[in-house]
Amino acid sequence: QCISLCRGETAYYVPIKEIYFFETEGGHISAHTADKVFDAPYKLYELEEMLPTGFMRVSKSTIVNLNHIYSITKNITASSIVEFNGCHKQIYVSRNYYKALMSRLDEKRKIKWNQ
Repeated sequence: QCISLCRGETAYYVPIKEIYFFETEGGHISAHTADKVFDAPYKLYELEEMLPTGFMRVSKSTIVNLNHIYSITKNITASSIVEFNGCHKQIYVSRNYYKALMSRLDEKRKIKWNQ
């Protein structure tokens, strides 16, 4: 399963499982893999509708691939920090989404242990 993304004038068909997160900045959506950044010709709400269940919105401006999360540093007064496996990139989880994120990660962990 691939998603169409761009870099400059070139279109790429990137496997969805390779994407760590999508983020928006100034109306521009970027898709991040471990070592590349692509332009995504979508709105975040469109991505939410089309991405598989392994993805989740974690702030007003970010959708994350739950399968790549390595750690979450909780911050009670501000956004919590998410780090990824084999990647220096970080994203922030807003307080409004933190509880739902932890719940989804717990669900995934239970499913894996029960298999």
